[in-house]
Amino acid sequence: MVSYSSAGRDAMAEAEVSLLLALHLIRSGLAHADVSVALDGAQIRVGDQQHFEVPSFLSRHGWLRSEPGQRWQGRYLAAGFEHAIEVHSSPGLGDVTTTLADQRPLIVEAKKGSLSPSKSSAEYKLMREALGQLLTLEEVPANAVLVVAVPHGERFVKLADRWRRAPLIARLGIHIVTVGVDGTVHGLDL
Repeated sequence: MVSYSSAGRDAMAEAEVSLLLALHLIRSGLAHADVSVALDGAQIRVGDQQHFEVPSFLSRHGWLRSEPGQRWQGRYLAAGFEHAIEVHSSPGLGDVTTTLADQRPLIVEAKKGSLSPSKSSAEYKLMREALGQLLTLEEVPANAVLVVAVPHGERFVKLADRWRRAPLIARLGIHIVTVGVDGTVHGLDL
């Protein structure tokens, strides 16, 4: 696994959080099917401004498009892994989805965010937004595993630790995970 230092980095993009979680799900054997990653085109590029380069990011981690082309959407494969990462821009289905080994569907809402403490409380807003998105999905199987994924930044870690114990989050079984720039995932207890 390629590891990237967070030194000198202030934030992680939502696409990075989603893709690193997808990589973790496949590498750890938690995914029992291809992993679908939904990325909003505005996360990738606005006009001439490139925000996140999906093919080169996945390539650095050993994943290549199954078909050549210029589009960032598509199926990405890696040697030694049975399942693929399917990157698309279809909204409303969760940012990261797959089927787990026990056949339960996994639905993740991911957010970007700061790796170091900021003066604002953006982390609260982003985590509440992700929880709201999970709670308002139009179709959710009864046995679905619901997850909020955020960067492994100091304030996110403290907030995730506290909110995992909140009565309704615990009762609903919602997992709150933090994803490090090195691909480590904390809090996904399946």
